[in-house]
Amino acid sequence: MTNLTRARVIALDWGTTRCRAYVLGDGGVVLSELESCSGVMAVSARACADGVPSAQVFEQVFDELCGEWLAEVPGIPVIACGMVGSNQGWAEAAYRRVPVDLSSPGPALTTVRTAAGVVVSIIPGLIFEAALPDVMRGEESQILGALAGAEGARTGGASAERIVLLPGTHSKWVRVVDTTVTDFTTCMTGEFYELLMKDSTLSLLAVRSDLPDWVAFERGLEVATSKAGIGGILNTAFSARTMVMTGALAPNQVEDYVSGLLIGHELAGIGASWLAGSSNEVLLCGSTQLNERYGRALELRGVTVALAVARSAAAGMWQVAVAAGLVQDPAAVGGSRHGARGPERSERDDAN
Repeated sequence: MTNLTRARVIALDWGTTRCRAYVLGDGGVVLSELESCSGVMAVSARACADGVPSAQVFEQVFDELCGEWLAEVPGIPVIACGMVGSNQGWAEAAYRRVPVDLSSPGPALTTVRTAAGVVVSIIPGLIFEAALPDVMRGEESQILGALAGAEGARTGGASAERIVLLPGTHSKWVRVVDTTVTDFTTCMTGEFYELLMKDSTLSLLAVRSDLPDWVAFERGLEVATSKAGIGGILNTAFSARTMVMTGALAPNQVEDYVSGLLIGHELAGIGASWLAGSSNEVLLCGSTQLNERYGRALELRGVTVALAVARSAAAGMWQVAVAAGLVQDPAAVGGSRHGARGPERSERDDAN
C-alpha cells in the first residue's frame, strides 16, 4: 500500500458513469488514486436490482474504494464533487447561482455521515437560470483546478474572459473571468454518441477499432460543417448507415465518423456563437482521448487550444477543502498540519 503519512484529504470525483478517488497531500498533490465504474447510474441500477436504498449502495461503493485509506488514516476528511450530489446521488447538494466566484471562501457543503461515522462533504453544483436553465456538477471543481494550473497560459490580461471547454458525457462550454463563472451551456454530445453506438441501427453496422481513424473523424467534421450538414445531426447521422451500404465508409470507420459528425455539429452550433469575439483560445479540460478529438476539431477551425492540467478535479477539490476549513494549507498558516472543520457546512443524512 502507498505510504499515506502525508495524507490530508480524500477527494472523490463521482460522476454519472465513473468514480475516481484520490488521497491528497499538502498542496493537493495526489498520493494515491483509484477508479471504479460504479458511477451514479451503476449505483442506482445496483440499488434497484438489490431492492435496497441507493444511499446504502453509495456507502458500500465508498467503503470498497476508500476503506483501506480510511483504516490507515482515521479521521481524514473526505470531500466529493459531481453527480454524487444530484437528486440521484448520495445526498442532494444545493446549486450556486451563476455568476459565482469559484474561489470564494466557504461554499456551503452538504454532508452525509456513514454508519462508521465518516463524514463526506459534497461540493455544490452551479445553476444558470434562464429561459432554458442549465446546471453542472463536478465540472465546477475541474474548472477551478484547471484555472490554477493554466495561469501561465492566460492571454489578454489578468481579468480577461476565457472559454473553458469540458468535453465528456455532457460537454460544457464555460465563460470565466479570473475564477468567476459568468455563463455556461451544455451539449449532450457524449451521451448521444453512446446511444448511437450502442442502441441505434448504426451500431449494427459498426465494427470497433483499437486505434482512432483520423481520416474518418475529419470526414465527419467536414460533413457537419458543409452544406450537407445544414440539416443538423438528425439528418447527417443517417449517412453513417448509407455510406457503409454503398461502400463509401468501412464498418471500422463508423465510430470515428460519427464522433466527427457530433463534435463537428457541436462546434458549428454552440462553438460558433461562443468563440465569436473571444480571445480565440479555448482551455480544454477533458480526458486525453477527448482532448485530442476536440483539439483537432478546434484547431481545424483556427482556434488556439490550451490543455488543462491532469487531475484538475482533484486540484479543484483541494482548493475547496482549504476554503471550507476541512484542511489548512501549510503555505498559508505557517506550516500547520492540523485541519479545522469550518462552520459553513450544513449536514444532512439524506437527500431533500
